[in-house]
Amino acid sequence: MTTFTIPGKPFAKQRPRFSRATGRTYTPEATVSFERVVGQIAVDHFPEPITGPVRLQVWATFAPAASWSKRKTAEHINRPHTHKPDADNISKAIKDALNRIAWADDSQVAELVVRKVWGPVPQTVVTVEAL
Repeated sequence: MTTFTIPGKPFAKQRPRFSRATGRTYTPEATVSFERVVGQIAVDHFPEPITGPVRLQVWATFAPAASWSKRKTAEHINRPHTHKPDADNISKAIKDALNRIAWADDSQVAELVVRKVWGPVPQTVVTVEAL
């Protein structure tokens, strides 16, 4: 089992874009950049990709707005985050970023748990475990 942390606000995979000029689809630069950062963080944790089925756990922590009162902030800490981005889009970004690093292909993810919560520090904690 391997666990690592991605600092900063949790990121959701963006939809592919379409260029009318070239007639091609492309992945937005923000998504490419995030996946590159995740790969750089994860590469030290995986000497080689896992070959069998995988369990993936993603714990996305969102910081309350600075404009919130101390009371409102305290009430929300460790409570579920029910605003955008969607949990499945957060997991898609992580799964795609870990292709050829943690596993050969994200189709190997046989079990997936994604949690979104409020917390004092924005971050995403990822746990990968071979089944």
